[in-house]
Amino acid sequence: MLTALQSYWPIIVAAALLAFLATPLTRLLAHRLGMVDQPGLRKTHRLPVPLLGGLAMYSALAAAFLLFGQPDWRAEGVGIFGGATLLFLTGLWDDRFGLPAWFKLAAQIVAAFAVMVVGIQVQLAGLKALDWLITLLWIVGITNAVNLMDNMDGLAAGIALVAALAFFLLAALEGQGLVAGLAAALAGAAAGFLFYNVAPAISFMGDAGALTLGFLLAVIGLKLRFTHYPLGSTWMAPIIVLGVLIFDTALVCVSRLRRGRSIFQGGSDHTSHRLAQLGLSQPRAVLTLYVSAAGLGLAALFITRAPVMPANAAFGALLAAGVVALIVFERIEPRLSGDPALVLLPGGGGLVEAVRAASRLSREVVLLLAPAYGPGGDVRPARQEVIDALAALAEDPAAVRRLLERGLGEAWWEDLNSLNRAFRLNGTVWLVLAEPAPALPGPSAAYTLPGAVQPPVSAALTKARLILLGPGDPAVNVAAALAAPGVRAGVLGTRGAYLWVGAAGAQAEAAAWLGHSVPAATPARWESEVQAQLLQQAARQAKSRAGAPT
Repeated sequence: MLTALQSYWPIIVAAALLAFLATPLTRLLAHRLGMVDQPGLRKTHRLPVPLLGGLAMYSALAAAFLLFGQPDWRAEGVGIFGGATLLFLTGLWDDRFGLPAWFKLAAQIVAAFAVMVVGIQVQLAGLKALDWLITLLWIVGITNAVNLMDNMDGLAAGIALVAALAFFLLAALEGQGLVAGLAAALAGAAAGFLFYNVAPAISFMGDAGALTLGFLLAVIGLKLRFTHYPLGSTWMAPIIVLGVLIFDTALVCVSRLRRGRSIFQGGSDHTSHRLAQLGLSQPRAVLTLYVSAAGLGLAALFITRAPVMPANAAFGALLAAGVVALIVFERIEPRLSGDPALVLLPGGGGLVEAVRAASRLSREVVLLLAPAYGPGGDVRPARQEVIDALAALAEDPAAVRRLLERGLGEAWWEDLNSLNRAFRLNGTVWLVLAEPAPALPGPSAAYTLPGAVQPPVSAALTKARLILLGPGDPAVNVAAALAAPGVRAGVLGTRGAYLWVGAAGAQAEAAAWLGHSVPAATPARWESEVQAQLLQQAARQAKSRAGAPT
């Protein structure tokens, strides 16, 4: 058995080394061609990342397979790599120029027929047409499952690596040279690329890589045969090995359909995102799915060697566990990943609360402060409240608080804007008014302070996905900010949305200063309501992009 496994190591090593060496070259090429993935509302990366990792993997696995493959593999290999090449080129074009969903689906159907023509298909039903239909659904489903799984750094490549190793072990033990060789090449290519794709990723596989990996995993699962064990014990092996991919696809489809969303819209509703919702960091969420995929691979190894009845009973137990997990995970409300632009106009006594809550939602938080004299002649917000709010935005709150308490004077507004450069804040603080405003009259949308519009403030309001007013006393900070030049118009004209967080009476006062009704979020649940609002925005934008002419 060990000798059988060792004979494939050159393929794994060659593919891994080629992918490892080729990925830096594809990064340079991607930058030159402008093929980079930009940060966005549903994305976790903050800088542009090259998208040509799929080229490195495709080149590596094709070269390793052709160099070390046996002559008798090539007849079926033509159909397999023909389909893989078609999907690689389709994904590459989509990464560069964009393609409609129907075109990519058509390419997947053509690729599926390419392997069926050379005899690779399901042989379960006994009816040729039904077997072809099942084969088509399997290939298209698994191909898209990998594409869906590519939602966190290192996730799709790592799951493909684990699944390919499981298929390699099963095929090599059965003496299936073509399947073992193809799985070995796929595992090596994924491993070499994964070095650059683990968090924080410096290369993405793009659709070119995801479609290729998904197609090859689907074909390997179809081609896998067990000559020493009955079909009744082995038919479910590919389903078990690819169980994590199948589970994630089912979860996304059920979740989106139940919420009235198209399954083709992107979203932060995958298994990985929901694990993060449960408190895991993104790397740990990815590692959890790696371990789950490895566990299913080992389960497939043992189940295929069991008698028919125990094997099917074990598969039934896995299926039941998957359904229970699907119900549990589907009830976890999806959250938005990435860093949506949030603008805060908190009231008196609410600065610190607003900053801390918003920092849990995004690292792109803009806090707008508008100093104004109160009825007693004191400037509000108070110096200590400003210090606490800035410390809440800092990477090291205690150190920043100590420095501010020593160095920030009572006229805190004089040094505020320069603090964005002095401290590493997880957000930005802008002064709406250069000097404290005089004591304000009663709530009035007609009252506007003299002066010029502050460009950074105007830019923040324009970019905002959501503007949060409150919590706290709107007579402090909120009123002066809305009365500042350009702010009221910026809030009302935002492309995103605005919400009041706080008591109903204070909401009415904020609305009077704004000159328009303000939707309110429940104070006790405003974080979850804000997330729901951002998710709805992302869904509307995805729908708008999908319906736009190309």
